[in-house]
Amino acid sequence: SAQEAVEASLKRIQECHPLHAFLFVDEEAARAQAKAIDDQLARGEEVGRLAGVPIAIKNIILVKGWKATAASKMLESYIAPYDATVIERLRKAGAVLFGATNLDEFAMGSSTENSHFGPTKNPWDAARVPGGSSGGSAVAVATGCVFGALGTDTGGSIRQPASLCGVVGLKPSYGRV
Repeated sequence: SAQEAVEASLKRIQECHPLHAFLFVDEEAARAQAKAIDDQLARGEEVGRLAGVPIAIKNIILVKGWKATAASKMLESYIAPYDATVIERLRKAGAVLFGATNLDEFAMGSSTENSHFGPTKNPWDAARVPGGSSGGSAVAVATGCVFGALGTDTGGSIRQPASLCGVVGLKPSYGRV
């Protein structure tokens, strides 16, 4: 069930906390989303293609009501006033949005060490970097905390951490969501 997937992800996130992949996790909202999906399924209603799938979001992508810090002290109190287009589409598809992943400040870096909130560690060797700037997203997927994660990529910020963490990363073409 969606609720079982959410609980498994929450448990795994706690186990992997020392790697610092997440800046925060919205447990209450994730549980509520999962319950709503399971209720829809129980009523025989149609659900989206990603119904119940736990997804993490790089903390530079706006999710309404979440802090959107871009890993910077300057934005540590900023609350997103709306959902980015990709978030609207994930919600429509039924994805369960879990929380915000760590990154290099303003997505300017290649190690995820340069976050105001502390560095993210490589899941296979904590003495190494996970790559960046979407290192938190790559670590969240590599450790099985979530089934997928969003990142951003201009010069390798999805592809490089995916490679260093042993997962697949996709850079969409410009203009694609």
